[in-house]
Amino acid sequence: MTDIDTDRLRSIGEQLCTDVFVDAVVRGARAGATPTYERIRIRPVDIGGSRHLQFERFDGRQTAVENLVGDAAVDSFINAFRDGMRTALVRTTSADLQVTIAKRGTVQSVKHAPTAQTVVTEHDRSRHHLISEDAPFLIAVGISTADGRVKPTARSKFRQVQRFVEILDATITDSESTSTLRIVDLGCGSGVLTLAAHHHLRERGIDVDTTGVDLKVDLMDRLNHTVADLGWEQIRFVTGSIADWHPVARHEPDLVIALHACDTATDDALAAAIGWSSRHILVAPCCQHDLQDQLEQQSPPPGFESLVRHGIVRERLGDLLTDTVRADICAALGWRTDVIEFVDGEHTAKNLMIRAVHTGQRDPDAQGRVEDLVARWGVNPALRRRLAD
Repeated sequence: MTDIDTDRLRSIGEQLCTDVFVDAVVRGARAGATPTYERIRIRPVDIGGSRHLQFERFDGRQTAVENLVGDAAVDSFINAFRDGMRTALVRTTSADLQVTIAKRGTVQSVKHAPTAQTVVTEHDRSRHHLISEDAPFLIAVGISTADGRVKPTARSKFRQVQRFVEILDATITDSESTSTLRIVDLGCGSGVLTLAAHHHLRERGIDVDTTGVDLKVDLMDRLNHTVADLGWEQIRFVTGSIADWHPVARHEPDLVIALHACDTATDDALAAAIGWSSRHILVAPCCQHDLQDQLEQQSPPPGFESLVRHGIVRERLGDLLTDTVRADICAALGWRTDVIEFVDGEHTAKNLMIRAVHTGQRDPDAQGRVEDLVARWGVNPALRRRLAD
């Protein structure tokens, strides 16, 4: 197997031993490798008055737990990649770091804004969650049992809820608690994350007014009964498409959420949020056929022929081009934008989130990047078409 840059990995691994380290997930296999484990979760724990790093190694059937300190912990982090693992998301309170082992063993790292603000080190009791397992809405939607324990079959959904509210918590500042925060979740589906956002922000003392929008009439009716049973006010679920929903004049949403809206429905949500000048945008795209269909009709730029030779690579290329253009369009129009990991790949392969915060500072370089990609690849992405006027 190709040698990897262990010096670079060691410098990253040493961040796990700092006071700002929150957690890390190592996963994925490099080409030609068969790692011993599917996934390794790492988090700090305090045992006997000293800081340890707890490694939870999952091999597809069971989890093995080991607590390590100092150089032994760093070596274990490096050995995961020597064993053939490919990527890691390392979170600290100052930044999120996405680490990838490239084909020739080089270590690539991309820094993102932090999505966690606190370090939890409890060892002898259940891990602290921003939303507890016995939250009434989790019981109402069937994620937790009546006695407040997450059902084994709902563990992945519970992790998704926790990850979402962590991102939300890092996005919405305390200064926004001085006025009502209007939220719309476009294409809200089962409404679990809509309820989670409403619950968590209320717990933080923020006055929120929340609307969930989806095409499924029966589901919206059921969710309205759920929030009525919970005694929640200032939250409602309405039936309609993303493109057709409009807020009351002068009550445009401050936060627009669209999680796994299919194909160009994500572009409808982004175009709407831009039109409303919403302060915050959180979208996690799903299937993206629009640009992939256009790529089928076009010849690639010279030198990029290999990227469209294989169907699965061409499909992922369409995804990446679509989300790159979306992020750059938001930046060009005055939103500070980054692309982060939403949930890890064990829950869904569609695990990217575009997070945008309105600053009003337009980025002409981002606009130039959009036009360059469009010209080179001979495509016209849906969001660009939506905003053509």
